[in-house]
Amino acid sequence: MNTMDTLEFLQAHKHKNNGNFLAEAQYLRDNWDWLKYSFAIAIKVKSRMEALGWTQKDLAEALHCTQQHVSNLLKGRVNMTLETLAKLEKSLQIDLIGEALTSFTNLSSVETPLYLNEPRTPEEAVSSGTSSLVDGYKPRQKKGPKKR
Repeated sequence: MNTMDTLEFLQAHKHKNNGNFLAEAQYLRDNWDWLKYSFAIAIKVKSRMEALGWTQKDLAEALHCTQQHVSNLLKGRVNMTLETLAKLEKSLQIDLIGEALTSFTNLSSVETPLYLNEPRTPEEAVSSGTSSLVDGYKPRQKKGPKKR
């Protein structure tokens, strides 16, 4: 085989998607901020599906979506909504983002912010005047009804 035959052979048998490599690399670079999370979630979901013995079809039924959508989710290339993440967590009984939210779930233990002259407790409201909370603050005097 001479050089010309080799070039013709390579041209005839080149991969169809040869030109997409640069576009694919650019896509990954431009979207890496969210893709890294999508890939990590996909790996966690695949692992849990394997542990449960689930197929993509099983997960699609649990999520009420198509098997094609599940396939795309499992490729790690889908910018998932919070709704999708919540459905995945519920269906597979796993924690995907819940641990990140634990500090926000127990809102009763979170102290509400204090505003400029708001008393911290009911006792403080009674025992100390509002003016003691803010230096130089003097409540307005209540005015009587306007005289005509």
